[in-house]
Amino acid sequence: MSIYNSLTKKKLVEYPIEIRLKAYNKAIELSKKNLMITEIWKTLREEGLDIKYETLLTWIRGIKKPQRKLNTIKKFDKKLPYLVGLIFGDSCFYKVIRKGSYKQGRITFASKDKELTEKFACLSAKTLGKETPYKIWLQEGKFYISEFCSKQIVEFLSEPLSELKKIIEISPINFLRGIFDAEGCISQKCQNKRLYPRIFLTNSNSELINYVKNLLEKFGIKSTIQGNTKAGKIKTICNKNTATRKTCYNLCIENIEGVRKFKSLINFSIKRKQERLETLINLINKYGNQIALEKWNEIKLKL
Repeated sequence: MSIYNSLTKKKLVEYPIEIRLKAYNKAIELSKKNLMITEIWKTLREEGLDIKYETLLTWIRGIKKPQRKLNTIKKFDKKLPYLVGLIFGDSCFYKVIRKGSYKQGRITFASKDKELTEKFACLSAKTLGKETPYKIWLQEGKFYISEFCSKQIVEFLSEPLSELKKIIEISPINFLRGIFDAEGCISQKCQNKRLYPRIFLTNSNSELINYVKNLLEKFGIKSTIQGNTKAGKIKTICNKNTATRKTCYNLCIENIEGVRKFKSLINFSIKRKQERLETLINLINKYGNQIALEKWNEIKLKL
């Protein structure tokens, strides 16, 4: 059974992007052959696409073009996996449904780091072929926000991880850098008067966390996964009680060799995080774990 025949009972707004674009291109092609709109409509129906006559009319007359709402990816390069990493780290994506119709797909990025939000706004615009970055704004004096609409990217991100790997594996290093830029943090453990740097990644998607762990292992970086916050736990945020919806997990790189490899192969692209990680590693390389702790206590307030 063809993919068209399997979708005969669906509305156009529910079709995957490839099907919508193919329907539009087919309609324009038939129009150039001077076929009547009714004939074009019947031809597409025979191929399994039940498109509204009114929608087809706006296509043929050039009033509407599906590409405008779909906002398709123009650059499938090594920066795309980095963008995917950012989205999985600090974004939400969803379909905009109005009056029962799938109007748009929206991706919203939120971070306390202005530099990171600017990277997201610039890279997402370039990926979609825009000349200027998307706008960013400060919300409630705490978070920098940037967002854009793209049905294609929302549908792409909604695919199972097994399908997303086709894009991620274009550049696993850039994907890891993106997700650690968004959700990674640098900490330190003080034990037996010694300093041990650690890199954390927190996420509620257990499949994603395990995938990141496997990717790190391919680069010789060992990590562990631990539970962070269980679903249903009550927290007080801004004087309001709220419950966590999903269980969160911590991926932790806690051995010094793993931290060094992370810095040399992946690293953060955000200056603030780069400087913190570099300072910790340089202190240990120069003084050893014990004296490094004393030095760290002297300078940590400056970072």
